[in-house]
Amino acid sequence: MKLQTVIAVVLSAALSGFVGAQVVTFELATDATGLTGVDKGQAAWIDYNDDGWTDLQTAEAIWGNDSGKTFVKDGPGGRHNAWADFNNDGFIDFFSAGTGIISFQNADGTYTVTRLSDRMNKVSDGAACVDFDGNGLVDIYWGGYEFNGNNQPDSLYLNLDNGSRIVKVWHTKGPSQAARGITTCDFDNDGDTDIYITQYRLQPNALLINGGVGQKGSERAGQFSDGAVAQGVTGGNGNGIGSAWGDLDNDGLFDLFASNFAKHGQPQSRFLKNYGPEHGHRFKNMGQCGLHYQASYGSPALGDYDNDGDLDLFLTTIYENDAAVLYRNDGDWNFTNVTGEAGLRGIRSTTQAAWGDFDNDGDLDLISGGQLWRNKGAAGNWLKVKLRGSDIRINRAAIGAQVRIKLGDKTLSRQVESSTGRGNMNDMTLHFGLGGYSENVELEISWPYIKGKQTVTTKVNTMLSVAMDVP
Repeated sequence: MKLQTVIAVVLSAALSGFVGAQVVTFELATDATGLTGVDKGQAAWIDYNDDGWTDLQTAEAIWGNDSGKTFVKDGPGGRHNAWADFNNDGFIDFFSAGTGIISFQNADGTYTVTRLSDRMNKVSDGAACVDFDGNGLVDIYWGGYEFNGNNQPDSLYLNLDNGSRIVKVWHTKGPSQAARGITTCDFDNDGDTDIYITQYRLQPNALLINGGVGQKGSERAGQFSDGAVAQGVTGGNGNGIGSAWGDLDNDGLFDLFASNFAKHGQPQSRFLKNYGPEHGHRFKNMGQCGLHYQASYGSPALGDYDNDGDLDLFLTTIYENDAAVLYRNDGDWNFTNVTGEAGLRGIRSTTQAAWGDFDNDGDLDLISGGQLWRNKGAAGNWLKVKLRGSDIRINRAAIGAQVRIKLGDKTLSRQVESSTGRGNMNDMTLHFGLGGYSENVELEISWPYIKGKQTVTTKVNTMLSVAMDVP
């Protein structure tokens, strides 16, 4: 027992050895990489051509990544886009929430477009794509925003036949709320994916809990009930902009950051801690955890920019007189404003925030404010993991899958997701900062709707591709 305790302490110390001890800075790389003329709207990091280099989609174009050196326009742009392989052919596609169009990627890199039928909303601010009903195909939750002062209904579309038949099976009945950012997570670890909807106009956010309880083919899969009040994640009935899921305290459970546009006296942005199965996966409002007040906080993105093992927060603002912030996670729900020392001061009036390692050097870079910010280097060790689903049981892009790494008394957790914040997308290749830990690590992979876990052992400071291999 004493030996186990000593090992746990050593592992924990190795993981946290860089907390507060290093200054990590960013440099502008927009012009040097050819990303000129990018606007401040939503963006998605996505390796659309599967060459191992994450590419970028902005309103203007898909920007192909040439070995981490330059970007070249190589496809259609757009905002509020969620990427997924709807027909499981190995070529990833994307859904545009604004237009309702799915762009199916062909083998030659061109796209064939299909518009969803039976559209209920006239304006949308976002969507999320994941397999909600356990048939191995990616579905669509499509949010409705506002049109001429009227809130628009949300809709759920199920993919019934490899992308050739995507059918609306539900939409909001009665009064609707103005949905903004939409994110997904299996927060209660029951094997199916749930939906968090950030809502505007001083309305409560919604947490739609999937009734499938991890049973592939269950009649309740893809049927939802709103558990926001019961789980404690209404967001304070604020002006919700976006949200981000992440294990913020390294206990193996996915927590939540909910962003609010908060004028004085209105509910502010907040960190929400997942208290786990012993408490019914209810959440505790941890408050601002050091986040200073600005009225117009917008789109959040979580990522371990300094490779110390803790997920940090980047948060944009909407007003021109406010500015985006980077908060370093120092552990125990303490966050420190490092915007200035990181070289990110002055990013204003944008909803663009997404993390991705575009140069494959093991640290996370940032797209925000129409600019590419290159991470100049973090001292900690790291691991990158790209998951691949089967073509029958799990969607090819592995959206909804989760990976955990246990290091002493800490468990680092990441998930593959199609959206974060308000209509942005982090790279689907999962990134783990490991601090000073340099030994081999064991990954535990949870695939949606599959009961068994998959374990893989690997060295650090590498990019690993893992295909599903569970009976």
